[in-house]
Amino acid sequence: MKLISKSTGMLVAGLAVLTAGGLAAVPAGHAGTAQRAAQEAPAGCVPVSSAVCGTVRVPLVRANPGLGDITVSYALIKHRDTSRPAKGTVTINPGGPGDSAIASAAAYARMFGGLLKDHDLLLVDPHGVNRSDPVSCGTLSSLPATHAEFVQAVGECGRRLGARARGYTSAEIADDIDAVRAKLGIGRLDLLGESYGTYLMTVYAKRHPERVRSIVLSSAYPLAVDMWGRPNVRAARRSLRLVCERSSGACDGDQVQRDIARLSQRLRAQPIGYTLGEQHRLLDDTALASIVYGLAKTAPAGIGDVPAMVRRALHSDYAPLIEAAQQAAPLSGSSLRQDEPQPFNPELAATVVCNDYPTLWNRRAALPARLRQFSAGRAALPERDYWPFGKRAWTSMSYDQGNTCIRWPDSHGVGQPVGGPFPDVPVLVTSGDLDANTPTETGRQAARQFRRAAVVEVPNVGHVPEHEPSGCVAAIQTGFIRDLRVPDTSCLTDIPAAPVRP
Repeated sequence: MKLISKSTGMLVAGLAVLTAGGLAAVPAGHAGTAQRAAQEAPAGCVPVSSAVCGTVRVPLVRANPGLGDITVSYALIKHRDTSRPAKGTVTINPGGPGDSAIASAAAYARMFGGLLKDHDLLLVDPHGVNRSDPVSCGTLSSLPATHAEFVQAVGECGRRLGARARGYTSAEIADDIDAVRAKLGIGRLDLLGESYGTYLMTVYAKRHPERVRSIVLSSAYPLAVDMWGRPNVRAARRSLRLVCERSSGACDGDQVQRDIARLSQRLRAQPIGYTLGEQHRLLDDTALASIVYGLAKTAPAGIGDVPAMVRRALHSDYAPLIEAAQQAAPLSGSSLRQDEPQPFNPELAATVVCNDYPTLWNRRAALPARLRQFSAGRAALPERDYWPFGKRAWTSMSYDQGNTCIRWPDSHGVGQPVGGPFPDVPVLVTSGDLDANTPTETGRQAARQFRRAAVVEVPNVGHVPEHEPSGCVAAIQTGFIRDLRVPDTSCLTDIPAAPVRP
């Protein structure tokens, strides 16, 4: 969901559907269509031996076909047991927004190797990303030096795209997935979304409920996302406490937060200069909030360094903090070479966020009124809710919250509706208990959108917990997809605590 892509880093031969009596084969005509489509697509499109690829042409904006068409690419990783039809098809989105699903094909084939025995994996690049006609507005291909410059660049991106900007929404991307499903003749899909992918798959489920068998939401948040980031700051405090509680006395979570509060006040008054590439940047209270937030996301890596890093900075040794700031630069995916396929497109990320997410101002208002509305809303927030970071710092650090889209020119965009109805299907939500990006609190909010949802909190990890190395979480998700119920979760107790640097 936030700061950088999950890379933030953050499946069709025979098919099956769920009936009242259990699993039943899809009529042969559907399976035959899928097989023919797979045979027509070229092999060798991704580094997975059983994969084939294909494309579909869809309108850029379905409500305005005069804006032209776009090519949407997909990769189909076929199940290994070719002696019988696949039991189902799982489609995965890795999030962002702006991440390529196809670019993660090899990783997903490894992660869900057990599922691939008898399930197919379907990876669709969102339109505007990687192999699906990448969108480019020319304003976010390099890193803006300040948040204000980033806000300006996002607004200019919208102006350059004009009416075409309406094509880059979660609803259009969800309909692209369904166009691929229809081409392949698949009856129903098991949806697996990571980070922003949880938002996207929820939109798909709303728009195509009859095509959904089950849903797995990893590191989830609801459609009605809190654009002030209050659940995230609560999660950051909780992450620091949990890390210290599990550290055998290496740190005291309450003291670490008091240290962060002192350092935040110091950096707000006297920022420290540093360089990122050829750019001069400032290490201020916003950068400090971003560092802690980012390390909680990538936990267990790095989060245990926070106590010593902050204490050293309070003693005027800023080297570890500056190094962390350099590594946590937002939108780092945009530094990829422009002549290579991009697994993350920051311009698509900004466009989806500005089109879809709730705003903290009236979309139809002119810019001066928007600025006043945002300022008044932030002024009304209790400062204590954002301790130890400060509300201005916390609400200025993320590309998909705060005022990033305040200069977006489309004043008539309605945003993504946040209400139901949602399909009545089994849903599993998995959340890392150290994740400040999409914490368990927002995962539970996402679960409440559905009538039959279970939440599994994963200890000692941050964002998209199925990427933890033991394979425990991926196995839980696999078992849920197979049997439509939460399997044994006892392996979670073996995930080690995050190491804390003395």
